Amino acid sequence: MSLRKHHWVIFVIHSAAVCAAISIAWLLRFDFSLPDRQLLLLAAPILVVVRWAAMYRYHLTHGYWRYTGIGDVEDLMRALLLGSVIFFFLIRVVFGIRAFPYSVYILETMISFFLLAGLRVGARMIAQRRAVQRLGEPVPVLIVGAGEAAVLLLQAMKQTNYVAVGLVDDDQSKLKLKFGGVSVLGRIDQLPLLVRRHAVSEILIAIPSATGVQMLHITDSCRQAGVPFRAVPCLASLVSGKLNIEELHDVNLDDLLGREPVVDEPDSGDGGLRDRVVMVTGAAGSIGSELCRHILRCRPKKLICLDQSETPLFHLQQSFLQQGGVDIVYSVADITDTDNMRYQLSRHCVEVVFHAAAYKHVPMTEANPHEGLKNNVFGLLDLVEVAEQCGCEDFVLISSDKAVNPSSLMGCTKRLGEMIVGSRPSSRMRCVSVRFGNVLGSQGSVVPIFQEQIRSGGAVTVTHPQMTRYFMTIPEAAFLVLKAFTVGEHGDILVLDMGKPVRIVDLAKTLMRVLGKTASEVRIVYSGMRPGEKLHEELFYSSETPSPTTLAKVLRAQSHLPAWPLLCSQLRELRVAASSQGADQIRNRVKQIIPEYEWEPTPSLELVPKLTAYAAKTSPLQPEFVAIPSALTGKSYAGLSHP
Repeated sequence: MSLRKHHWVIFVIHSAAVCAAISIAWLLRFDFSLPDRQLLLLAAPILVVVRWAAMYRYHLTHGYWRYTGIGDVEDLMRALLLGSVIFFFLIRVVFGIRAFPYSVYILETMISFFLLAGLRVGARMIAQRRAVQRLGEPVPVLIVGAGEAAVLLLQAMKQTNYVAVGLVDDDQSKLKLKFGGVSVLGRIDQLPLLVRRHAVSEILIAIPSATGVQMLHITDSCRQAGVPFRAVPCLASLVSGKLNIEELHDVNLDDLLGREPVVDEPDSGDGGLRDRVVMVTGAAGSIGSELCRHILRCRPKKLICLDQSETPLFHLQQSFLQQGGVDIVYSVADITDTDNMRYQLSRHCVEVVFHAAAYKHVPMTEANPHEGLKNNVFGLLDLVEVAEQCGCEDFVLISSDKAVNPSSLMGCTKRLGEMIVGSRPSSRMRCVSVRFGNVLGSQGSVVPIFQEQIRSGGAVTVTHPQMTRYFMTIPEAAFLVLKAFTVGEHGDILVLDMGKPVRIVDLAKTLMRVLGKTASEVRIVYSGMRPGEKLHEELFYSSETPSPTTLAKVLRAQSHLPAWPLLCSQLRELRVAASSQGADQIRNRVKQIIPEYEWEPTPSLELVPKLTAYAAKTSPLQPEFVAIPSALTGKSYAGLSHP
């Protein structure tokens, strides 16, 4: 029988509780005797009516007791105090009964509170226990952290079959204390011992504010414990009550980079995009799709998601099906098709363009220089021209740290893009470049490759033991690009603060620990640097002067760029070369425009036997990196020798 559907049952239970309360109060007042029974029998019905009316006033006459919370208990207290005042007034003033003891008024109120609150709390406990039984066998867990997040997580767990056997925390002052009714059993480094002692099935990490170093310490202890572990994504999810246990995420590399991530504040404003028509090229890519998500939160008038890849664009469309209030257009188009781009821009009256469409893989662009230049340079050059003709007001180019002292053709295309956007004469269209390093989890990036290699049980392939890269999460990059858009002036090259560079081999080792693998289980193999790769990327040229902007994480690079007429002349010559000449001739043209381009012509064929003999002599037994001396070639080369 469901109580919420039978109000008369609720009335009887409440009435019985109130009658019991006044009877117990009477017994306590008169040393467990019942004098003046007629007075008690007269007062009891009056009290029942008053109590019921007061609880009705505070909406407490329902039967949804399984959902009782702190708010219901507070309302119950208010209803009882109000009822006691009315009852006192009726007995003393209206009926003029002076013999009714004062102490009974107080005792009855207290006992009624305990009885009525106890009924509700008891009903909730029984309902939760039954719900847990329906969910299956209890799952014993340990919670890392003894703070606000842990307490909120414990509350969320009450609706599940997860049972917290204890908390762990490195704060010694919390040892043996109880939080949410659960004791702090020990320190984080004692996790393996506690897991065995209490037969724990899983570890839940409830420290959303943990730094990368702290998270690495925690995950190391969890891995040693030998049970699965997950983490609370953010405290806001718990506070809002929207998080359930299934939404806890596996600890990922974003947690372990050793720096605090840039947080996208919900109230960070509309970024100057509200009620404007915005186009994102390369919208189906990693950065492009995340930019689209952030732009939608700025409430533009229309968003045009443009990409050459049909299937990824379809998946982006599916992810935005529930997005309301913004007109979204999905356009399959090639940015090098100038006529179509002119049609798209003029048809939708585009005001802002975020240009994220580009070839980004160094080896692929290195092997296909003609296409790399066609898409990344000449496609951009034509698109900027067409955008201005169609009345666009703002144009933002997504650049890369590979544009700094480039060693690859892909890096050169990014630098040429910065030159095009930065050297262009001032007009009604503001042009800005935003430069940043690698993003974690992007399509084809190193992290998914490492994850696949580790899970397959094979060797992890790292190009060089000393190679470093700057890393940023995709949401961080998209958020800061939009913030940079608000402060950039025409011709600016804005550089995102990427923190400190990370060694690729350290990234691989960290990921191995996160996935529960040891160095003995997964080998690291150094495969050698690929064509166009550098050991260390840079964020600024030595000739560039970084200067601060009004945003803490965005810097302005004071760069010396060629004059626009000279650049246009050089680009015309490069376009001719790209359509009719070989790869070396194209690279030579590029180096004339970008003197910092670290490229030298391929050594002649007669030098190959000398280079091979020197490499074999230097490293006859095991793979290692060797430097070919300039005495043999007139230049310096790096190579990888194999046994």
